[in-house]
Amino acid sequence: MNWLKTRLAAAQATDIVFLAYVTFSGVLFAAFGWKFSPGIWIGLTLAHIAMVALGLWLAGQPLRYPSLAGFVRDAYPILLVVFLYWELRYLALLFGSGYNDPLILRLEEVIFGEQLAMTFSQRLPYLWLSELMHSFYALYWILLPMALFALYFRGKAEGFRELVYVETIVFFGCYLAFIFFPVQGPHYEFPVISGPLADGFFYKMVHWVLADGGSKGAAFPSSHVAVAVAILLVTWRHDRVVFAVMAPLVIGLTIGTVYGRFHYGMDATSGVLAGVILFAIALYLRGFLERFSGSGPAAPVGNSPGSPAV
Repeated sequence: MNWLKTRLAAAQATDIVFLAYVTFSGVLFAAFGWKFSPGIWIGLTLAHIAMVALGLWLAGQPLRYPSLAGFVRDAYPILLVVFLYWELRYLALLFGSGYNDPLILRLEEVIFGEQLAMTFSQRLPYLWLSELMHSFYALYWILLPMALFALYFRGKAEGFRELVYVETIVFFGCYLAFIFFPVQGPHYEFPVISGPLADGFFYKMVHWVLADGGSKGAAFPSSHVAVAVAILLVTWRHDRVVFAVMAPLVIGLTIGTVYGRFHYGMDATSGVLAGVILFAIALYLRGFLERFSGSGPAAPVGNSPGSPAV
């Protein structure tokens, strides 16, 4: 018990958010995972126990900047979101009898007057544009790491840690929406883009990755867009150079998610709103979470951007 109290007392706001989400989703698997095969039920429950233990251990480690150990200690929630995203394919099936695409499709018609995910590429069927849009979509897999590394190596430790914290809130806020309001998205509802556009390199690469890399039910709001918008909001606060590099990529990504039929227009629009709202919530909650743990503001301990690694 003293070990647990010591870890929680040293925990930063990011650690508290990570532990809260992983514990909550782990309890869901433990309590309701019997709906799946025994291997999935037991395996995912044990995986969450392991992640909680890892999070508690890392929460007790000192903040070290710059160092590899310090980077892992700060960024581990982002390193684990890939697995937590993958398991949404199971979480999204726990509480509903199906997906909510019919409702989103009706809203799409009401707000936009058409199904943008279908009509966008049909109206602009140019190979060069398709390749550009698919390359922007593919950037999602490296956009956040690019921003994190840029802030880290430009000596913006505070901005780096804030980006990790904000994105942890954004990811898990979107994941909770996916669990209780699953939407498949046009990638599963509509036919994929075909014809000459399907011959493009980036088109083939993206669809190859999505063949087993996507999670059904994780479309609304678009976490791709929400995460990208949060990058802009944090980098605007801490490093305008990084912001200027990220801005055109984020705009292209937002458009590309709809052009490539990966998200409805409603998904992308709600993703922008989710990014802004969750960013504001993250900043509002940070002080409370730090007081809860007793750690105080996250500041480099014994090391500044110019000091040697610890």
